[in-house]
Amino acid sequence: MRKWITFALACAAVWAQPVEIARVVSKQLEQTVKLPGEFAPYQSVELRARVNGYVERVLVDRGSFVKKGQLLVELTAPEMKAQIAEAVSRAQAAESQHAEAQARLAAAQSTYDRLKAAAQTPGAIAGNELTQAEQTVEAAKAAVTAAQDSTRAARSAVDTLKQMETYLNVTAPFAGVV
Repeated sequence: MRKWITFALACAAVWAQPVEIARVVSKQLEQTVKLPGEFAPYQSVELRARVNGYVERVLVDRGSFVKKGQLLVELTAPEMKAQIAEAVSRAQAAESQHAEAQARLAAAQSTYDRLKAAAQTPGAIAGNELTQAEQTVEAAKAAVTAAQDSTRAARSAVDTLKQMETYLNVTAPFAGVV
């Protein structure tokens, strides 16, 4: 019991001490600290056009906020438009050569079929003529294949130039500040 009395007296002594109370007041900080520092970007990139051209329009300025994919600069390249027109013309010429080669193949095949039917009658057609007609068909098939490949190559050239034309637009690679 004596321990309890000592404990109670000790607690009373702690509670009996005076406590200072202060009012909480909100106010501006009165001290300013100047520290040296440097702002460094999280991401940084140097933008360049993939093709040569003249600057047509600049759509943003230094300090502008941009979104990913936003158009920043438009370039123009008149010679590229001429190259595209020339490539389209070559593609059309290749397509017409392909059509012409197919017509020659159809004619050669028709001639060969007629000669083959006529060769069924003994002595009507010489064997050499039938062989020549067959070789003409094979050559026409090869010409059709070559014209088809040429057409594909010409179309691919047009697609490549049109893809390069899209490089005349410089866009933001990520969202940020110019």
